Amino acid sequence: MELEFREDNDILEYYREHNLSKKPLQIDLLVIKKEPDRKLKNEIGDFFLGHNIMEYKSPEDGLDIDTFYKVLGYACLYKHGTGKTDEVLDTDITISLIRESRPVKLIKQLSQKYTVTKKSAGIYRIGNMLFPLQILVTKELDPGLHTWLPSLTRSMGQGEAEKLLNSYGSLENSRDRRNANVVVDFVSNLNETLFMRILKEDERMTEALKELVEPDLKELRLVIDNKDAIIADKDAEIADKDAEIADKDAEIADKDAEIADKDAEIARLKQQLSEAGHSLC
Repeated sequence: MELEFREDNDILEYYREHNLSKKPLQIDLLVIKKEPDRKLKNEIGDFFLGHNIMEYKSPEDGLDIDTFYKVLGYACLYKHGTGKTDEVLDTDITISLIRESRPVKLIKQLSQKYTVTKKSAGIYRIGNMLFPLQILVTKELDPGLHTWLPSLTRSMGQGEAEKLLNSYGSLENSRDRRNANVVVDFVSNLNETLFMRILKEDERMTEALKELVEPDLKELRLVIDNKDAIIADKDAEIADKDAEIADKDAEIADKDAEIADKDAEIARLKQQLSEAGHSLC
């Protein structure tokens, strides 16, 4: 979110996992806008007021009507918990729910009671509520306007990954670069095979970008090399085990042959004894 709003970060304060009470009840991100009259340049935050609650749901987490009302409850608790000394008006709070895929059932349910407006690609505003609220569908956001939120996915394409790396390389502000480094590191772990392929074919990357991300590339290459070495060792171990098993099979085959020979010898001796008995009779 800091990267999304980097053009206005001079007036924004971020409070991660903001406590709503003495017990561990937290919202994912609280964004305080310090200049009420200034409108954020990023379309995600253009409806922000003074106090903006943001809740992110991973693809494994459901975003249903119960989750919706839980986050609405967070906003009420936040309003209640601010106290009289630094009182926050209920007209100065917004809510943003973020998820990779569109919660179709939830939007349908909300449209039966409230006004649901698609403000732009991936941004759904819910009107006539206690607090202004929006649902952000990261997979649907305009890729020309948004790089960072849509990158939080396990199904990134090569073009998206290259765009992310190029966006990372173009950042000059040290704070932005620190944040972007965390995102790239996280996303590369989610999409390890893709990023390993890109790193192995990095002659397509610009020299400037290579210089900017070289420390990360070296670290990731070390991880790749270590994994390759571990796999090679495991393959060697498996080959040794296969050889041992083959030797054991050969030993067993020899034993079986010996047993077969002994069985044949016993059968021959029995035959001789039988013939000798007949002769005596």
